[in-house]
Amino acid sequence: MLSNKLIITIFLLILLFTNIEFRVSYPDHKTAKSSQVVPVDSIDTDSQNPRRGSPETSDYSKYGISQEMFNEYKVLNEKETRYVEYKDSDDMLMAKLVQLNYINKSRAKYKAPPVRLDMLGSRVANRISKEACEQGFEGHWNTRGEKPYHRYAFAGGVDHVSENVYAMWTSGILDPSPENYVDFMHKGHDGFMAEKAPQDGHKRNCIDPDHNFVGIGCYMTSHRFRYYEEFIDRYIDFIDVKKKVNAGQEFSITLKPITPIKHICAVIVYYEPFPEPMTPAQINETTSYPDFTSDVELSLGPWEIKVEQETGNCTIPMKLSRKGLYYVHIYLSHKKHRGSEFTTEGKIQASGLVISAFD
Repeated sequence: MLSNKLIITIFLLILLFTNIEFRVSYPDHKTAKSSQVVPVDSIDTDSQNPRRGSPETSDYSKYGISQEMFNEYKVLNEKETRYVEYKDSDDMLMAKLVQLNYINKSRAKYKAPPVRLDMLGSRVANRISKEACEQGFEGHWNTRGEKPYHRYAFAGGVDHVSENVYAMWTSGILDPSPENYVDFMHKGHDGFMAEKAPQDGHKRNCIDPDHNFVGIGCYMTSHRFRYYEEFIDRYIDFIDVKKKVNAGQEFSITLKPITPIKHICAVIVYYEPFPEPMTPAQINETTSYPDFTSDVELSLGPWEIKVEQETGNCTIPMKLSRKGLYYVHIYLSHKKHRGSEFTTEGKIQASGLVISAFD
């Protein structure tokens, strides 16, 4: 048996050669980094196989999850038909509900309302986690050059998403166990919450009161772990949208706030070229990503937005000038706008709609 002194020495050596990075999805380009080591497991992404390193679904109370809560999300998981190849098994769904409760405890400390687990967001997060582990990168881009809002939109999402990334790699062999897996998820989130201003972008993302859903994704190999939190702002019902159009084509999108106490106060459409492939090395050189571009295709203030009184629907005409992607920001406010001046500061960016324009 190894002495306690030798065990401590080995642990410190492992810690010295292990690095964990945290990155955040804020457009202020701030990022934060930290280091620690935690034993974790290899997770199988095949939804037909139970994933090792996750709690047993039969033991709900041990992890603070009621059977009713689990059954509710199991139904939602079965109903979601998009990205089925990244669907969570029952065991992994249980683990994510444990993590959801943990995230909501953090939010409650700062008087932020709880978030619900988003199935599509979780599958999008599962995919990027798997790709990052297998291809050896960490960050907000994938090798197709897609940023978080691209990935969520291309999977069928229309809501605004803000991403936190937790990455770890080690030369050692990561130890599988249900306790270690759940503990590692907790420690990743703890790292975000331990940040201090002004380098606290992850923490601010975790406790943003406007978020109302979160996608949770992860993947593990013998030497790597990736964990993604996709915080979502879901406040708009998109009634009629076109995600693929021809450049120069006239069309419109129709939408309305899900709740009548929110009011559409601005629309800004940003242009960007289609993503180009990136190597893992290029991705690893990046930090946080911008949530918009400097190329504005369309900008509408509150006085230019017409809302039907009877239905609450808002129809926005568009004509996109060039081939490429158009990222649609729709801002909501708690009060109807008054006056001739306007700012998006303090408003809810409630849209992640991405429209592709082709020649």
